Amino acid sequence: MPYCSHCGTRLEDPDRFCQACGTAVRRAPSQEPQPWRLPPLTPGPTSPGPPPIPGPASQECQGVGPRALAQIIDSLVILAFYLGLGRLVAGWVPGGLTADGFELHGAPALAVIGLTTVFWLAYFTVLEGLWQGQTLGKKLLRLRVVRQDGSPMDLSTALTRSLLRLVDGQLGYLVGAVLVWTSPLKQRLGDRLARTVVVKKAS
Repeated sequence: MPYCSHCGTRLEDPDRFCQACGTAVRRAPSQEPQPWRLPPLTPGPTSPGPPPIPGPASQECQGVGPRALAQIIDSLVILAFYLGLGRLVAGWVPGGLTADGFELHGAPALAVIGLTTVFWLAYFTVLEGLWQGQTLGKKLLRLRVVRQDGSPMDLSTALTRSLLRLVDGQLGYLVGAVLVWTSPLKQRLGDRLARTVVVKKAS
């Protein structure tokens, strides 16, 4: 079982960073897990070879600032869905459309809120799980979510991360921000349980 060379904390086999101090884990070439990239080739005098594909070990985990900007963009997408759906449903309800937009009560209001919640969950889960760990906001900010071992996200990992937004998103994502600020890997609760990190996408 490996231990952190900086602080001595015991490490799990897939870890690329120490959970206690955030130091990148260095392993012997035979122990280095490479589930999603080509093994690095040492340039030689006659055969330079392709450079290794950058993974999270060679990239800086992203903090609150860029992630907040990406979240604002994603929130605008969800807001646009809510407003469009609300106006559509209000058009079927007598008096639902108003001069300022729409007004719904009872079952129509619950239907709009429920469908928007489903869209919100599907938006983050499907895009992060199938679109290289990126939502629209993350793509525009050149961010991506990967597992701690550097492998890509999948739907189950993305679902875990998305569901924990219900906790991280409390008080306008203040809970998530505090957890990111206090984490060596800049992880909110969803990242910690899903074992993911947010990094800058390689060019």
